[in-house]
Amino acid sequence: MPNTNRNRAYLQLAVFILGFFAVWTVRATYGYAVDESLASPGARVAYSTAVKFLLWVVPAYVFVRWVRGQRPLDYLGVTRMPSLRQWAWCLAVLGCFLAALTVSETTILDRKHFEWARVAANATAPGLTLAIAVPLFEEILFRGLFTNEIRRFRGPGMAAVLTALLFAAVHLPNWTWRYGLSGALLANAAGVFVFGLVAAWLYLRTSSIWPPTIAHIANNLLASLLVIGSR
Repeated sequence: MPNTNRNRAYLQLAVFILGFFAVWTVRATYGYAVDESLASPGARVAYSTAVKFLLWVVPAYVFVRWVRGQRPLDYLGVTRMPSLRQWAWCLAVLGCFLAALTVSETTILDRKHFEWARVAANATAPGLTLAIAVPLFEEILFRGLFTNEIRRFRGPGMAAVLTALLFAAVHLPNWTWRYGLSGALLANAAGVFVFGLVAAWLYLRTSSIWPPTIAHIANNLLASLLVIGSR
């Protein structure tokens, strides 16, 4: 890619990322007043999911189609399925990550335990929507677009680190708005960063959005079952 075209493509991506973070920061802070005004849990989930689709997936699709001139579903890794060997590697890495996370949260840090009653709560229609749709939307943007784009300019290693940092950063506006700055918030951000590295590795190894999406679903499910408090 000639330097002029490369610099233009890099600038386009930078403007897109900055614009997305600006819009999402407003949504993740002041915009949540709309969610809180909805009395029905189902309505809140439906509204929140629709907004995330409009702000995360649609812009990624438009950027790929109209700025990069590529077929969005192919470019974002939606249509690519890993081979059986790639799936085996991905599942092995995911199993190690989840096992390490469980041990660190329940034994080393000794601050959480499993609350199995939450399985029933997650099995509702709103719970399943959040468990499946939201991770897919997030992976399409962060791994399918951001990791894919950044590796063109900085290589796969830097792409994994930068997108993991961006993924941790995108959670901060809402967390800070709701809970304020604290050590727990920073610890959660560090955990999201580590997961971002794992998700990026899964994507870079397969060029498919599905392994990191499966990992994201599994990670969120585990996080929902681990709670702080006495056993």
